Amino acid sequence: MSQTKASASSAWVKAVIVFLAIVALWNVTKLPFLMSFGNDGNVAYNSRGVELSINLGHWVKGYRSMKMRTPPCNFLLVHSALGLTILFMMILSLINQTWRKRYCKPFFWFAIIEGIHAIPASLANDSSFLRHLFLLACALLIGTGVWGLETNKRYFENEARAEKHLFIQYTVVTIVNSFAAFLETPQIINAFKSKTADGTFRDYGDEPHKVFGHTLYDALPEKVGMTIFLGFTIAVWFIWPLLLLDLKKPRQNEENDTVSEATRLL
Repeated sequence: MSQTKASASSAWVKAVIVFLAIVALWNVTKLPFLMSFGNDGNVAYNSRGVELSINLGHWVKGYRSMKMRTPPCNFLLVHSALGLTILFMMILSLINQTWRKRYCKPFFWFAIIEGIHAIPASLANDSSFLRHLFLLACALLIGTGVWGLETNKRYFENEARAEKHLFIQYTVVTIVNSFAAFLETPQIINAFKSKTADGTFRDYGDEPHKVFGHTLYDALPEKVGMTIFLGFTIAVWFIWPLLLLDLKKPRQNEENDTVSEATRLL
């Protein structure tokens, strides 16, 4: 019976990892188009403003999607860097549970920063329902992040309880980060249904959203967001993992280093 439960749990964890990996990779494919927006020579597409599925807009002829209100660098690239990092860290915590506690401080700080950074974008929504929904998402990121930091601070007072809380906190932050996927997927399905039904994708107009270029993020030049994005991704996605690998290298001056039959050889 316990083996059956363990097998079911393992299958569930693998399914979650696959889902998160798909969400992450899908959003990674948008990064080159966001980085080059307005500078790639595609005047016809760029003149319409940034669209939700910008990758499909470049891959599929005639594909159109919802207009984004926020700029590509100062919001979308920075937001993507934080969100993707959170998804990657959640995947790693599912692969190795001990990493959940070990790296929870940066995880929760990324969640808090992401929540604060997304508040102006949430307020820019036309729909009152969406405005309040996204503000709730921001509050969850910030509140859960603060709760997570407090859990880490008091971890050794009750380790079992703290582990449960960390799992809940990681889960809440990850669900909020994956929320956009649940909003974008129906949009993509409906777009292709429209294409199948009448031969054309839904038209969202040839002008950018009326708020585009007039948000709080537009108070700074786009090069600020690009610099933050590049600096963050280089530091967190490349340098930090390399430093962790270096720290985990065995010391070569160990006098008692031996190789036995039980030693794993790579």
